[in-house]
Amino acid sequence: MKKAIIFFCCFVLIICAVPVTQARALYNQVLETIPHYADIILLESLDDGSVIFEKNADVVTPPASFTKIITAAIVLKNCKNLNTVITVPEYTIRMLDGTNSSNVGLKPGEKISVLNLLYCLLVPSANDAATVLADYVAGNMDKFVDMMNDYVKSIGCRNTHFVNPHGLDEDGQKTTANDMMKIVKEAMKIPLFVKITSNENYSVPATNLSGIRKLNSTVLLMNEGYKDYYCKYASGIKTGSTTGAGRCVISKASKDGYSYLAVIMKAPFEDIDKDGVNENCALVDCKTLFNWTFDNIKLRTVARSTQIISEVPVKLSWSVDHVQLMPKEDVLALVPSGINAGSVLIDVVEKSVPESINAPVKKGQEIAQARVLYAGEEITRITLVSGEDVDRSLILFIGSLVRSLASTVAFKIIAAVLFLFAAAFACLILYSRLHRRKRKRLRVLNYRDIQGK
Repeated sequence: MKKAIIFFCCFVLIICAVPVTQARALYNQVLETIPHYADIILLESLDDGSVIFEKNADVVTPPASFTKIITAAIVLKNCKNLNTVITVPEYTIRMLDGTNSSNVGLKPGEKISVLNLLYCLLVPSANDAATVLADYVAGNMDKFVDMMNDYVKSIGCRNTHFVNPHGLDEDGQKTTANDMMKIVKEAMKIPLFVKITSNENYSVPATNLSGIRKLNSTVLLMNEGYKDYYCKYASGIKTGSTTGAGRCVISKASKDGYSYLAVIMKAPFEDIDKDGVNENCALVDCKTLFNWTFDNIKLRTVARSTQIISEVPVKLSWSVDHVQLMPKEDVLALVPSGINAGSVLIDVVEKSVPESINAPVKKGQEIAQARVLYAGEEITRITLVSGEDVDRSLILFIGSLVRSLASTVAFKIIAAVLFLFAAAFACLILYSRLHRRKRKRLRVLNYRDIQGK
C-alpha cells in the first residue's frame, strides 16, 4: 500500500512538472511501472471516448472467441423471431471434430431455439452454437462469413477479417484491439446482447436429450478460480483463448458514475504468484487497469465559460475594436486526481479564427474553435464565442456597403460601360461643335466671296 501511495504521488508530480508530454504517453508510462502481462491493451472511457491506456492497439492478432461477438450481432440483426426452434444440422457439428474446442455438446438432430443458441454462444462461448447459428442465418458458412466481413467494414473496421464464425485460429482470421473496441461498442447498442453477456450462468432445455443443459460462463468459472484477480466492478462481456491469440478478455466496468471498456489480448496463462496454479493474465491485467483508473482518473473542469481565451478585431463599430472570445460552456475532462484547469492549455485553432468580424455581434455568438490540451494531448475541441454584445454603427455600415459595392465585378462592369458611354457622348458633342464651327466658317467665306463679286 505504501508503495502504491508513493508511486501515485510521484506520478502526479511528474504530470504537473512535464506538461508537454502527451497524456496517453504518460498513462502508458504508468502502465510500464505497473505489473502487466498482455501484449495488447486498450482501455477507453465509455462516457466521453477518452483513451486511458493503449498498447499495440493496431497490431493484428487472432480474435479467438471475440469472433462470437460479431456472430451474435449478425444473428440478432437478421432474426426477427428468436424463439424459432431449429434442428441442428450434422455437418455443423462434424466440422468441429478433432478441434478439442469449447462446445456445449449439441447433437445432430437436436431441436433448440435461436435464443438458447445465443446463450450457448455467448455464455460458455460454444463453438458448436456458432456453426449452427451461422448455418441457420445464411444457409452455409461461407455466406455467413461474408456477412460478418461486410458488417465490420460498415462500422469502420479496417484491419479485421473473418474466415469462420467461432474464432478458432485459421489463416486470414484477424483483428486489432481498436477494431474490437468498435465492434463491441456496436454490439452493446443491442439490448439483448448486453443482457446475455451480463449473465453468469443460464439453463438451456435440451429437448432431445435428458435433463437440462446448464451453462456456466467462462468469466464466472475463471472468477471462481481467480477471485483475487478480478475487478469487482467489472461485468464480463467476452473472454477467449487460442494458441495464436493467447488469453483475451473484453470487459466493461462501472463505478461512481464512470464506465470503461477494456480490450486485453495476447496475455499469457502462467503462475504469476508462484502458488503452483496458472492464472489467466488477461483477467489479472483487466483488474489492475480498472482499479488504477477508478482510483486515479477523475472528471474535472478543465476550462470555464468565464475564461478569456483570445480576441478578434471588430469592424463597423465606433465603441469596440476587439471582442473577447470565451469557451461556449464549461469543459469537463477525465484527468488524473489533483489536476485542475491550471494543468491544461487551451490552444486556439488558428485557421478557425476570422481576421475580423463585423458588428453587430451578439454575446454567445459562435466565432472560432480551440483545442483543450492536457499534457500536450488534445482532450477535446471546444467552441469559442463572443463574450459581449457589440452594436453596429449605421454610418460605418453604409460606408462599408458603398465600398463593398464598388469592389464588385458587376459594379466595375457598369462603371466601365458608363465611362465608355460618357466618353462617346463627349466625343459626339465635341464632333458636333467642331462641325458647326466648320459650317459657320464656310458660310462666312461664302459671304465674302459674294461681296467681292
